[in-house]
Formats: sequence, C-alpha cells, structure tokens
Amino acid sequence: MSAGAAGVPGGGRVALVTGGARGIGAAVAARLRADGLRVASLDLLRPPRPREGVVDLECDIADPAAVAAAVEHVGAVLGPVDTVIHGAAYQVLAEFDRLDPAVWDRTFRVNVDGGFNVVRAVLPDMREAGRGRIVMITSSSQFAPPPMMTHYIASKGALTGMVRALATELGPHGITVNAVAPGLTATEHALGDVPEAHFAAVRSRQAIPRTGRPEDIAAVVSFAVSADAAFMTGQTLLVDGGESRI
Repeated sequence: MSAGAAGVPGGGRVALVTGGARGIGAAVAARLRADGLRVASLDLLRPPRPREGVVDLECDIADPAAVAAAVEHVGAVLGPVDTVIHGAAYQVLAEFDRLDPAVWDRTFRVNVDGGFNVVRAVLPDMREAGRGRIVMITSSSQFAPPPMMTHYIASKGALTGMVRALATELGPHGITVNAVAPGLTATEHALGDVPEAHFAAVRSRQAIPRTGRPEDIAAVVSFAVSADAAFMTGQTLLVDGGESRI
C-alpha cells in the first residue's frame, strides 16, 4: 500500500471509496469532497493527476490484510470511517461456457469479497459511533441482463443480497446499507471499449435519451449517504435514465 494526499481538511465525516481513482468512483470521491466529507480512495490504479483533498491509497481490495491496513491508515490520517462506497469492480466479457475459472474467481474476489473486506474493516468504528452509511455500486444489468456478462451480473447480484441482509443486521446500530445501480455510463473504460452503436441502442430504450455520466451516479450516492436518507435502507436505487422502468 502506498499513499498520497494534498490539502486534506480536518473535521467532518470520513468517506472511503473503493475504485475511486477513475470513472464513477472518481466522480463519487469528487462529489463527496465537495459535500464537505474527508475522502480516501482505495484502488489498484493511481489517479491520472494529484487530487486536492483526497487521500489516494494503492490497495488490492481482494486482500483482506491490505484492506485492514488501509483502513487503519485512513483512520490515523482522517479519522474513523463512517461512510463507505464500494465501487471497485472487475469486468471481462466472456461467453459462459468459455469463461476461464480464473476470471470468475477474480470477478468475485474484487466485486464481492472486496465489499466484504471493506465493510468488515470499518464496522467496529461504525458500531462504536452508532451511525454509518454503506453504499454498494451494483448494476442495472441485473434487471435486463445482456449476454457475456453472467459472471459479472452474478457478482453484482451477490452484492444486492448483501445489501438487503446487512440492512437488517445493521439497522439497529444506526447504519444504513443501500445499493446504487448504474446503467451504461460514459466512463473512460466504457468510452474506450463499448461501440457507439451500443450506446445508441441503450439510449433508445431509456426514458431520458442521453448517455449517463459518472456525475449522475455520484449525485445519487451523495443523497444515499446524506442525513436526508437516514430512513432509507436495504434499497437499490436505479440510475439508468429509465431503461429498467419496465
């Protein structure tokens, strides 16, 4: 694990964002920082440029020891974590009968075990504080599954189950647990890998006929971790322009 920080302010809540170096995770980190939270990011990648007010940690969230060390470091630098957004994800397209078992394993280790590792590491502080916010970034693909994504969709479905079960378990401790499920979003990764024809096809199915932006997802996450969402838990918030409305 290595770290870098610039101009991190004191006071206020502390958010930990996995997959926070790029794409949706980076937008979430920026939005929460703008909301006044102190923010740390866990990612195998480095952000393309230094970020003001964000502690960037290189960490494999599939490694529970590395996650525990990262959470301890964040606690020492920023204070106890009271907000977690698990946005890190591993995705490779493959037909199910040709799927390399190593890809299946890595998908679940990052997408599911990563969420388990991070939440488990921060729960003692949340329980002690009597409050907390946990948000899992899942996917609208659970509701209209495309081909060659069975392993990815299965992992996101596991997170959805985790959200519902954890909401029941942690509600008495003042901790809410919700999922935010984006549709196809114009991240750097998607813009580089997804043909424009596919973007157009998705837009044609949406009630709002434009491509989603990372900031659209970040805005909903911002609400889900706010005081205004204190009575919402165990829910999945779809942010896909209405593609999944039917």
